Parts: sequence; C-alpha cells; structure tokens
Amino acid sequence: MKRLACVALMLLAAPAYPEESFVTTLEGAAAACSITSSGEATEAFLVGRDHGTSSSAYKAAIAKAFKKAKSCVDQEKPKMRPELKQALGKNPELKPAIIEAYAKWIGYMDWLSTPRDWLEESQEKTSYEQSINKLKAEIDAL
Repeated sequence: MKRLACVALMLLAAPAYPEESFVTTLEGAAAACSITSSGEATEAFLVGRDHGTSSSAYKAAIAKAFKKAKSCVDQEKPKMRPELKQALGKNPELKPAIIEAYAKWIGYMDWLSTPRDWLEESQEKTSYEQSINKLKAEIDAL
C-alpha cells in the first residue's frame, strides 16, 4: 500500500507535460545568471563606494563582474539546446510558442551577460516573461 501511495504522489508531483520542465529549466538558468549578474554588480558597487570609482580595486571588481556575468550566460546557453530539441520533439504542436520562448530567453540571457543592478528592468526581460507566460498558457490549454 505504501508503494502505491508513493507512486501516486510521484505521478501527481511530476509535470503534466514535458514542456513544463523546459519552462522550469529556462527559468532556472535565467534566475541563476540574474543572481550572478546582480551579485557581481553589487560587489563592484561596494568596492567603488569604499575605494572610489577610479581605484584599481574598483576596476578589478568591474572586470570580474563582467567576466562572471558573461561566463554564466556562456555556460547556460549550450545546456539549453538539447532541452529545446527534446521539448520540440515531444509536443510539436507547441513549436511556435517553444521557439518564441527560447528566442526571448536568448535575448534576455544576452542582456544578463553584463552586470546588472538587482532592480534594473529591461525590454528583454519583459519580452522573455511574456513569452514564458504564453507558453505556459498553451501548455495549460492542451
């Protein structure tokens, strides 16, 4: 009986469609790089506040921030290609929404490849979030 209950819980907790895991993966990668970008920008700001924006410590902190933000994006982009192909293969009827979400994600990730303030908003982020919402709605409509 316990085994049956465990299996039932696993099925209920699993995503209804494979594309939901694609959405989760997109969101996770974007969140990770957003945190990296914002955290490094904050670190550089603090160094600039403490040592001045013309100091060598600030210049080194800015260079480090740019390097880490770009590195995060460069690491995450290739990881998403197999996820994209898998999502497209499992539900080809969602292809336009999946492709749009992926394209907007790439634009947002490119924007995140430079250090950003925690509260900084952009058209890239807004477009990405709208495309994710559209994909979620199409998944829910299936």
